[in-house]
Amino acid sequence: MIGGLPEALTVGDTEYPIRSDYRNVLQVFEAFSDPDLKVGEKWIVAIYLLFEDFSCADDVEEAVQRGFDANEAAGQITWFISMGKESKKDGERPVYDWEQDEQMIFSAINEVAGREVREAEYMHWWTLAGYLNSVNKDSVFSYIVGIRDKRNHNKKLEKHEKEFYRKNRDLVDIKPRKTAEELAEEAERKRILDMVL
Repeated sequence: MIGGLPEALTVGDTEYPIRSDYRNVLQVFEAFSDPDLKVGEKWIVAIYLLFEDFSCADDVEEAVQRGFDANEAAGQITWFISMGKESKKDGERPVYDWEQDEQMIFSAINEVAGREVREAEYMHWWTLAGYLNSVNKDSVFSYIVGIRDKRNHNKKLEKHEKEFYRKNRDLVDIKPRKTAEELAEEAERKRILDMVL
C-alpha cells in the first residue's frame, strides 16, 4: 500500500504484529554492535525486540522449535529496517554510528522535524528514517558523514576537510566497540594506576 507504514511482518503464512517504534530498531542496532554477542544471538535479540509475540530469547527459541522460521524473520527484519530497500553490501564500513553520533543525529533530525523527536511517545521507524534521509546537507552531521564516506572509499579529501579531520579526529573516526572483557581489563588497569599514582 502506497503511503502505509508497516505494523506487521509475515513469516511463513502468519502475519506478526511488530514493535515499529524507532527506539526498538535502535535497540536492535545496539545488539548488532555488541561484540559479546554471536551472530545468531544478535538475530534472536532482534526478533524478540521487534516481534510483539516474543518477549525474550527463550520465546524465540521455543517458537523456532515449533517451526517458526528465524531465517525468514531475519529477512523480514532486514526489509523493515532498510525500509524495503536493498541493504548495504557486506563489509561496507558505516558512515555513522547511532550510539557514538546520537546527539548529532538527533540534532539534525530535530531540525528537519521541527521538534524534539525523542519527546514523542511513539514514532514509526520509517518516519524517523525519513527525517534522517532529509537532513540538511550543510549540517555538521552531513559534513562528518561526507568525510567518513570519502575515507571509506579512499577518496581525496578537500583541504578544508583535511583540516577539519586533523582537528576533530575523535569526532570523525568511528570507534570500535569493546568487549566486556576488554572493558574489565581497562577498569582494572585504571584501578591499579589510581592506587600507584
